[in-house]
Amino acid sequence: MKKLGIIAVAALSLGLTLSVQSATKPATAQAKTKVTVVWQKKMTQKAYQIDESKAAHGYAYTGKLAKKVFKLSNYPNTTFYAKGHEALKVNGKTRVYYYIQSASNKKKVGWVWRGYLTTPSMSGSTLMKTIANGTDLQPASSLLKQPASFYTKYAATLKKNFNLTGKLTNNTNDQIRVYVAKSQLKTYATKAMSVWNAALGQKVFVTGTATKHDLILSTQAASDWDGLNDGSHIYLSSTALADPTYVDSVADTPQIRELYTEYEKVAAAYKSATDAATKKADYDKGKALYNELIAAQKAAAPEATTYWQSVLVHEMGHSLGLDHTPYLTDIMYAETSDDGFSSAVTGKYSWNAPKDTNDSRRETPSVSARDIARAKLAEKLGYW
Repeated sequence: MKKLGIIAVAALSLGLTLSVQSATKPATAQAKTKVTVVWQKKMTQKAYQIDESKAAHGYAYTGKLAKKVFKLSNYPNTTFYAKGHEALKVNGKTRVYYYIQSASNKKKVGWVWRGYLTTPSMSGSTLMKTIANGTDLQPASSLLKQPASFYTKYAATLKKNFNLTGKLTNNTNDQIRVYVAKSQLKTYATKAMSVWNAALGQKVFVTGTATKHDLILSTQAASDWDGLNDGSHIYLSSTALADPTYVDSVADTPQIRELYTEYEKVAAAYKSATDAATKKADYDKGKALYNELIAAQKAAAPEATTYWQSVLVHEMGHSLGLDHTPYLTDIMYAETSDDGFSSAVTGKYSWNAPKDTNDSRRETPSVSARDIARAKLAEKLGYW
């Protein structure tokens, strides 16, 4: 960026000089402080609004903070455009001021400390267009950069359109303390926690104790699920954990789904056949397909440790406020939006089959871009 010349600065500020405020509140002419210009720069025009939470007593000023022009709190919903900025040193402390101009009143101009400005909140119509034009169930980056008021105002819309559950697990100082009650699960837990922490760039999941925790990791006998999160506990199925052949049947690939569909057709034909010859032919074909299906599942089966780590990554995703999706490549994938034993997804839509049919199910301790974006949105909504 180029440094502004004296004439350019004058034109930019309508005859004023760039200025900056003191450490906490803007300096005024009455303060009779020494103001030194550190640098002046042009900037690409950008829209801002006044941050009401910070600017209750803030003002816009003329050059070098010589005179108050208008009180910022009187313009809470006004869009201003910043056209230039400058760093000022006041009593040894440096801050940056933006020269702003009202979008609706060109005469409403002044220098404002940038800490009093915030990016304008996205409108409801723009939000719906962003959702409609974006990747399904994946919050666009622009939705993760809104002021706090945006998430309060559109909480229900965001929750529904990105399949979020709301707050499920309590946290302590923005961290979820995990107590591993079963020693056999420690390796799985350590990996799953590290996956989410790395993906989110912060320590969300930390190790808890028997007396100080937000989430307990344990086991429970079950034959119809391998992982379950009730908000305060995550359970892994002790039944499945004890079965060394369990992972031989969990793989989900395009080949496996194609074989299964064909097998179901033959099985239906076998049941409806009336003559012995047709019934035997269908039986033989069905048996061959079944054997082929079992072989394909075994060939694609994940390693047991890897699989159980992925199950925990999925269940911890629920503690972040994430519900299921119909995408195989998401760690939060589920075959159906209502599996009969956990709460049905009350999100954007229901489903009974994956949407990304050419992909295989994610069964490694990892997360997709959609998983991460939804988790970051859940943070903005206060779910963790």
